[in-house]
Amino acid sequence: MTTNRPSLTTAAMNFRITRVCLILTAVSWTIASVAMAAPYTFMSVSGTNVPGNGIAVSTFTSGLSNGFITVDHNSTTPNSLGNWGAQDNINAAINPSVFATLFPGSGNVQGHLAQSMYGDPNPPAGFPAPVPNVTTVTFDLTTYTGYLPKLAFGIWNTTTEVGAPVYNVQLMNASNVIGSPSMVNILGNDDNTGTGGVLGLHQMIFAPSSGDITFNNAILHNGGIHTDALFFDGIPTGTKQIIVTATLPALNNLGDGVGYYFAETPEPSTFVLAGLGLLGLTASACRRRKLKTRMARIHA
Repeated sequence: MTTNRPSLTTAAMNFRITRVCLILTAVSWTIASVAMAAPYTFMSVSGTNVPGNGIAVSTFTSGLSNGFITVDHNSTTPNSLGNWGAQDNINAAINPSVFATLFPGSGNVQGHLAQSMYGDPNPPAGFPAPVPNVTTVTFDLTTYTGYLPKLAFGIWNTTTEVGAPVYNVQLMNASNVIGSPSMVNILGNDDNTGTGGVLGLHQMIFAPSSGDITFNNAILHNGGIHTDALFFDGIPTGTKQIIVTATLPALNNLGDGVGYYFAETPEPSTFVLAGLGLLGLTASACRRRKLKTRMARIHA
């Protein structure tokens, strides 16, 4: 029986082609992987620096040319202490913030500070008990032009001194219907280690099914204050607003300061598409070459 074997020249050529295919595939994967692993870019924040109720008291601006997000504050609860604390809308009080674990490489970032007053310990006439102070912080997403499902939203430092839940998050959809954010994806928790931040005493817990924010009773950091931060994405396309409501019982005359953040990722660039395209072409070319080699051996 005669066995057909490729010549030494053919074998060497096939080896070189295989090696080239492997190198090109590795290069293509590297290009695609590096480009697709784009870091988050936190939106910058500017504001009026005036505490209290107001429309567009602060504005998040995209660094990726995706428009902006305005922030409104509102509260009408009777409260002799006022509805908002002295540092409400003073964003510099929490800047810079740093969330290095969830967002490595993002460095110093900016956030919005909303400081809701606790409830009135001296109920006004006609109220049988101290009145919880109810505030809403509303983020208007209609002027944001990026891809909402990839926009990360963060909340940091909610109170742990008056029980839970006292904070709740709801979304307004394209039909103006307000409901729980049951479809969002929790990215995780992180401590704010920036000079404008403080470590959390407890870990924040967020329940998308209801929108309620609570906390883990276990001590996260001795000497910490309130909670760490929690970020989520997966906001449905067409969402008009993120609405955060605080219902705070009586405690002190300082209020509860909470930080809010937005971080975005760039859309797939030409560089990403080129890397993926090169990967596909390389794989296709190598498969065709292998097929030709096999066919040549069969018919040799």
